[in-house]
Amino acid sequence: MQTSLLQWLTNIGWAAFTWSLAGLVLLNAGAAAFMLTRGTRDVVQRFTGGWLAANLLLLVVGVGVPAITAIARLTLLAVRTVVPEVAIGD
Repeated sequence: MQTSLLQWLTNIGWAAFTWSLAGLVLLNAGAAAFMLTRGTRDVVQRFTGGWLAANLLLLVVGVGVPAITAIARLTLLAVRTVVPEVAIGD
């Protein structure tokens, strides 16, 4: 049980990182193409706030979720070594 939970946490962390990285690449490539084709100052000023917010959201998800899952995995491993009875199913 605990081994599958540790594997699941690892998979969730890597999936969040991978999808966020892909989202960052697609978002910024699309924004660059959009700005190059319609590069007026008005368009740049109008969409910079939303673009920055989307980048920050993807960055927080891509770094935060793997960090939280890593902390959860380390906590489970620490509890398993301190209290062996917790290792149900191993």
